[in-house]
Amino acid sequence: MEQNSWGWSERLSLSYEPMDDTHKEFVELCAALSEDNPATFVARLDALIVHSIAHFEQENQWMAETAFPPAGCHRQEHEAVLEVMQEVRRRVELGELDLANRLAEELPLWFEHHVDTMDNMLARFMASNPEKLVDTAQVQPA
Repeated sequence: MEQNSWGWSERLSLSYEPMDDTHKEFVELCAALSEDNPATFVARLDALIVHSIAHFEQENQWMAETAFPPAGCHRQEHEAVLEVMQEVRRRVELGELDLANRLAEELPLWFEHHVDTMDNMLARFMASNPEKLVDTAQVQPA
């Protein structure tokens, strides 16, 4: 794997601090997947999966609290990307190492699109309905 220079930038900021803080961690863990060390790929992917489960659950909670209209679609995208990460993990352990490179290349592209669309809409909706939010604390991995 070649080292990827992808990382956090203001382009990814949604001006909603709890979400941006969580996204910064996601970006850091995601960028680490491109590290040129196949022996530690599964451990790095596991850290991203653990983070993503907590990250997506926090967003799902925000969507439920605010009755976010497109919540179903947003949740489905979370579930699909987690399934991909878990399937890549399973298959890399079986020796399909090319999938590690592919995930490291594709996941940042997915995330940028997800932030631009679904998370952007959610952040704007929460900003316009702050009274509905119970807990805006930063996501903590389980």
